[in-house]
Amino acid sequence: MIIDDKLMKYVIFKKRTEKEVRQKCEKLEYTSEYIEEIIDYLTQNAYIDDKKYVEKYIQNIMRLKKASIFEIKMDLIKRGVLEDYIDEYINNNRDELEEFERESAIKLMNKKINGSETEKVKRYLLSKGYSYGSIANAIDNLGELQDNN
Repeated sequence: MIIDDKLMKYVIFKKRTEKEVRQKCEKLEYTSEYIEEIIDYLTQNAYIDDKKYVEKYIQNIMRLKKASIFEIKMDLIKRGVLEDYIDEYINNNRDELEEFERESAIKLMNKKINGSETEKVKRYLLSKGYSYGSIANAIDNLGELQDNN
């Protein structure tokens, strides 16, 4: 199978989901039959694998950002990953992800609290999908930090 250089560069540059590759193929105006052949080829040769994408994506988020489990899940769904793949990874790594969410909530609370009311920051964290437990933990941690200063 011959695949356009543009598409191969797109796929190799960084990991992509099946949906992202399909969208790129459509943008390049490939026929639907050819798109299916490309997807099959890329999947069989491990260029695209949505299950592995979930794992790598979440690991990168945990290294580089602050986010709630809900935010991560919604972003992956937006990228076209099957919800079953996301839920499977979350369930298999629940403790680690909940700890990450708690730490993220604490960091965001400390960042946002300067000059803001606690209630306003709580609403912000809730809007970002943080659990009530993570927010409560962040508020408790904030009290300890203020006591130490």
